[in-house]
Amino acid sequence: MDVLLSLPQPELFKTTVIPFLANRNIIKSEAILSNLHSIFYVAIFYHIWFLFGKWILFPPLVKWKLDYDQKHNVKKDEKTTSERQAQHYKKKYTSLINQSSVHLISLLQSIVVLYYSLKFLLDPKASAEPYQTSHSRVFTENRDTQVICIFAIGYFVWDIYISTMYSTFPFVVHGIISTVVFCIGLKPYIQYYAPVFLMFELSNPSLNFRWFGIKFLPQKSKFCSLLLLLNNLTLMVVFFAARIAWGWFQIGKLCYDFYQVRNEPGFLVFDTIVILAGNFVLDILNVIWFSTMVSVAAKVLKKGESVDKVTKNEQ
Repeated sequence: MDVLLSLPQPELFKTTVIPFLANRNIIKSEAILSNLHSIFYVAIFYHIWFLFGKWILFPPLVKWKLDYDQKHNVKKDEKTTSERQAQHYKKKYTSLINQSSVHLISLLQSIVVLYYSLKFLLDPKASAEPYQTSHSRVFTENRDTQVICIFAIGYFVWDIYISTMYSTFPFVVHGIISTVVFCIGLKPYIQYYAPVFLMFELSNPSLNFRWFGIKFLPQKSKFCSLLLLLNNLTLMVVFFAARIAWGWFQIGKLCYDFYQVRNEPGFLVFDTIVILAGNFVLDILNVIWFSTMVSVAAKVLKKGESVDKVTKNEQ
């Protein structure tokens, strides 16, 4: 992945894009301008993998899955014409390929940002010693945290585009807000907290494995149902630890740091409000989502319902 950061800046960026953005004060941060081409490369990298999933990896898998379902699970409706059945098959085929490719990139990006974030956080010389004060945690920047912001922004820029094409408006808004938050980090401003809050992504692999399991594994298989159940339990534990326990502790720590530096010249009121509001909303949503997980788990464990029945309406 480091090779993406070493690629040269395209001539178009040097002569046109960056001067245009800088001269009109659209982007004032030198850190963002100097890394704009790397953000572009990261977004392209994710899109190449998306196209690989869409055109190579998932078409045969989706065809196998739909054919398997038709053969083993689906009762044919005699009143439905063969033409309508073909249209329904094609629509489901296309949708499942697109959504599978999106989840592939979601899984890939979580692995990438977790690698860089954990590498930083688990090194005391990088993440602890230089950040002993509120001032250092809010205003300090270094290349390690800069790289983490670059990969996060690159993904969310791609996410805005892909959500516009294949998803709904709330996901587009989520991509825009996330891009803005990590751009604030790259400015730099609370850059230290970029890897800290990206620990939320620890739940992402289990979340995506759950989705792939529901969509592709034979749900009537007891072994596959057991795998899904174990993955769901893992998801709940990691989700609570990373997004609720860790998340609420770190937002409290961030509020304390902001309070401590509120009178310093570099304190940015608007950016602070955006970051705190966004994080509080996300932390509240995490609590709501976790309560939903607990409700689903209760149905599976107490009522004996299968995972596929409980999640049959999940997209």
